[in-house]
Amino acid sequence: MISEKVIAEGLTQIKQELIRPSIRFINSHGDIISSENRVVYIKRLIANPYVQTNEYFNKEELFFLSKTYQFDIQESPECEGYFTSIIKSNPLYKRSANIILIEVDKKEYLIIEFNRCKLENQPRSAGEDQLGEDVTYIFGIWENPLLTDGIIAKIKNNEKQDKIIFNFMDHIVYIFKCKCTM
Repeated sequence: MISEKVIAEGLTQIKQELIRPSIRFINSHGDIISSENRVVYIKRLIANPYVQTNEYFNKEELFFLSKTYQFDIQESPECEGYFTSIIKSNPLYKRSANIILIEVDKKEYLIIEFNRCKLENQPRSAGEDQLGEDVTYIFGIWENPLLTDGIIAKIKNNEKQDKIIFNFMDHIVYIFKCKCTM
């Protein structure tokens, strides 16, 4: 089943669970924007007070993002000061969300998504494991997002950050650096 949602300028909260979604950007004429120079930065939405690097958000930055984009956060019961993003209404999502910053055609887009495996207790094939989690909860997509310079710098941190070029039309992903933060 294919479902389409056209996103207008500004704030869009999708809050929908999808199986391996493919997100495409369209122009005002309804044509898919194909840009081979699309740059995508991915960062886990967590605050870790035990490291002072650009690898993690600090507590204030995570609270700012939570308030601005209206997602929930909670403090770890094991590690005081360690905060993670959560979906309170769906306990199947045990991992923190990803915040994805996309630069294309002089515009920026922000996506917040949570990921999980469809069947947690069923063994998967090696091919499925290579693809990662198969269920994605798209929390929202925003055009020209409100972000501080410090948050942008952490999302774009090239030393510890995935830097990926996407070609959405052909569903091909080129990975230049890959040191994922958990």
